[in-house]
Amino acid sequence: MGLCGSRPKAGGTPASALKAEPLNREPSGQEYVVVVFGRTGAGISSLVNLIAGSTVAQCHADTRPCTQKVTGHHASFAGKQFCIYDIPGFEGVSSESETIESIRSLERQRGIDVLVYCMRKARQTMMPDTLREIRRVVPSGVPIVAVVTELERAEGSMESWWTTQPEAGRLTNGQALQQRGMIFDEHACVTTLPLENVAHHDTFSERRKESQEVIRDILLGRCSGVKRKPESSVR
Repeated sequence: MGLCGSRPKAGGTPASALKAEPLNREPSGQEYVVVVFGRTGAGISSLVNLIAGSTVAQCHADTRPCTQKVTGHHASFAGKQFCIYDIPGFEGVSSESETIESIRSLERQRGIDVLVYCMRKARQTMMPDTLREIRRVVPSGVPIVAVVTELERAEGSMESWWTTQPEAGRLTNGQALQQRGMIFDEHACVTTLPLENVAHHDTFSERRKESQEVIRDILLGRCSGVKRKPESSVR
């Protein structure tokens, strides 16, 4: 079985799959598996760092690809253990098919507890066909959570991006996504600015704190029971 930060079994997994890394401790059987994915430049690694509460994944300030291989990062909060997988973005160093195969491989080896689709507020980071294909390759019981980033300057609350009509008679962004077939089990509207970028800006600092609390609460709610078994172990 592939573990957080370890190499997968030979066969059936592309070279872009799990990156071999030394473990600081043995993973627990109750370590929940969270997979963060999205288009290159959407801020996947920044979101991983926000969830983990420290800089575990390398990030760039621009839209250059940060993640070269699928990498697992240990994190713990609220008394629970997580392995957060940082997936190379679509249209970056990996093709869409390689990314989907990496997600399939993680499900077979570890059992995915939550999938997190990271997207910027810009519409071009939203890929309904890719989402449908990912839903096809993971069991129906695996929740998919949408996380919209880059909302530190949003007027009103960050959540208003999802729920507020831009003008009378138009769909909200959440409704527009649903109309395109992008239906999620839950969503969060956040900022993933690093701590050093918000240290002297009260509003950004509060929004970053709120963002971490919102996404962690979603993960804790979705990981409240026994850790899912890998797909291969239940067939």
